[in-house]
Amino acid sequence: MEQSNFDRITNSKLYALGEKLGDIMLLSLCWFICCIPVVTIGPSTAALYFSIHKRFEDKSETPVKDFFRSFRKNLGQGIALTLILLIYLGITGFNLYVAIFGFNGTFLPSWYPPISVFLLLPFIFSAMYVFPYLSRFKNTVKTTLFHSFTFSTMYPGHTLMMWLYVIISIALMIFFFPSILFAPFACCYLCRKYCERDFNYALLLRDKREHPEKYQDETPDEDDEDEDEYVDIDEDLEEEDDEEYVDEDDEEDLEDEADEDLEEDE
Repeated sequence: MEQSNFDRITNSKLYALGEKLGDIMLLSLCWFICCIPVVTIGPSTAALYFSIHKRFEDKSETPVKDFFRSFRKNLGQGIALTLILLIYLGITGFNLYVAIFGFNGTFLPSWYPPISVFLLLPFIFSAMYVFPYLSRFKNTVKTTLFHSFTFSTMYPGHTLMMWLYVIISIALMIFFFPSILFAPFACCYLCRKYCERDFNYALLLRDKREHPEKYQDETPDEDDEDEDEYVDIDEDLEEEDDEEYVDEDDEEDLEDEADEDLEEDE
């Protein structure tokens, strides 16, 4: 049966390209609009991450619907996490300013500025993973921050690269405002590659610990540079609305647990 003109158009590569460009612009605009209240930056970012993940991982054809579904679900925790990060950044940022430039003619000792910089590290080494983690797993605010900080410190190279993408995207949106149509999507898409690799590796090691019989015949890869890295997600996973969630953990020392698990695997 001969295809109609409409079918030929919708099945063409040009139409598929236009559809992808439309998704990029719509999701970027959704993120920007939902970020306007500032306190919703967190749930907006989590929703953008989730919709991109669904679009490329599960081939979802409703990215905007996925965005707002995730936004509503993570709104409460997302606002709480955003406020925590913004308040901490504000306090430590003001502290750094005072340490460098003084305040009302009062100057602090010369040894204090390095301490002020050090106090910024918890923000730097947690912000990049907080909202991707929120979009992919269900957990408490405290545990989300704890696991995000752990992921970030275990993969500092990934953290630095994600910060680079974020800084470039913010600069583009400030100095070339039309980039708001693609910069948020591009930044989140690039960061997703690092986050998913780290999340999946942690889940794989967790599965190896809980079900060692499935991996008895495997030989360890000597070239695996991540073999000594482990994040303990010590909770039962359950799927809900096509998302992976993690229940509340017992917050054991992750690095000690990693060494024990690796010895068991060997």
